[in-house]
Amino acid sequence: MDKVEFIYSQRNVLKPLQRVLGERMDCAPFKLMAGLKELLRRKGPAGLIKLFSATATDIPLRDSIEHNLLRRQIRFPAVFGNPIAAMTYRALMTLRARLSAILIEARLEEHPDATVLVFNGFMIPASLLAAGARQRGRSMLVMENGFFPNTSQCDRKGINFGSTLPREAAFYLWAADRIGGELPQSLTRRDTKQKGEEATALPGRYIFVPFQVPSDMQILEHSPWIRDMRHFYEVLFELAERYPEREFVIKEHPSFPLTIRDKVKAHPRIHFANHNETRKLIENAEAVVTINSTVGMESLVLAKKVIVLGEAPYGIADLVLLAPSMPQLGRALEALDDWNPDERLRGLFLRYVYNVFLIPGKLEEIDPDMMEKVRMRAYGTDLHSRLIEEFAASSR
Repeated sequence: MDKVEFIYSQRNVLKPLQRVLGERMDCAPFKLMAGLKELLRRKGPAGLIKLFSATATDIPLRDSIEHNLLRRQIRFPAVFGNPIAAMTYRALMTLRARLSAILIEARLEEHPDATVLVFNGFMIPASLLAAGARQRGRSMLVMENGFFPNTSQCDRKGINFGSTLPREAAFYLWAADRIGGELPQSLTRRDTKQKGEEATALPGRYIFVPFQVPSDMQILEHSPWIRDMRHFYEVLFELAERYPEREFVIKEHPSFPLTIRDKVKAHPRIHFANHNETRKLIENAEAVVTINSTVGMESLVLAKKVIVLGEAPYGIADLVLLAPSMPQLGRALEALDDWNPDERLRGLFLRYVYNVFLIPGKLEEIDPDMMEKVRMRAYGTDLHSRLIEEFAASSR
């Protein structure tokens, strides 16, 4: 049997990884019955009883359980907003999470040299595997879909803002001679939220505001001052009142099942364009205001001015306008007409992201060639990892 190289524990991209890695990957069961059968085989009936003990695992469970519950409360408030339903969910998920954690710990002990593979890492069981790896100082690679079509994020620290992608302009200027390749040409095509309707007629001059999934890690973890999309709308309403020359166009995220449109006070200069194509909304906008959406990255590709409210991988001074508070957002809007991003920095940053940081290919279609690139990133032998180390050494 080949030595186990990676430990995994979730449904996402499992089959493609199994097809490429075979016995070099050990996956802890994420299905309930499979997990119970393995626990019984490993520990006997006493193992099942131990599920009810808080000392059954060293991996912290609470944060992961609360993340899972909060996501459900946001997406299905009528059900999980009920205190009894929330209490029941916590109790059941505690047992389920404890089962996953026990089986994850077993693999971490059995394969001390294996790298932990995590997809996204925000939800159980991936969050438990990540917590176990960090707790033990184990090497880990976090994976997620890339910012552009047919690309993937694979990083030893995290994804999006949590990744090792530098947010210092000095890094890209320092690495300029090492950054080759082309700028990304294609952008992700998104479904519209409302099917079968014509595109909304838009004002001639507007700021585009892409709304995000409020239950997503991007908002729950990396949006320090915008609580949710309803709060975001209230911020825009205040801006529209304060700056009568500005018009705002909102597109709600198509993958989120709820809308705020019927829950907020309408404003004549705030327009919803849920059935318009995102790329056209970007192209025709004078600027884009975003918390940390991938749309912000795409807007840079289309040479648009971007105002960033949250923690974003592209939140770099001189590349975008940073607005980590309401007063700073007001100042950014006032400066917008006379401000332009550093064009050289924009080109270097986008070429670095596309040609160096992102790994070509979809994780759902991973093949041996792509797996080798993933492996190099995991072991820190790829160009991105080397440049990060060299820049850190040169800055000492």
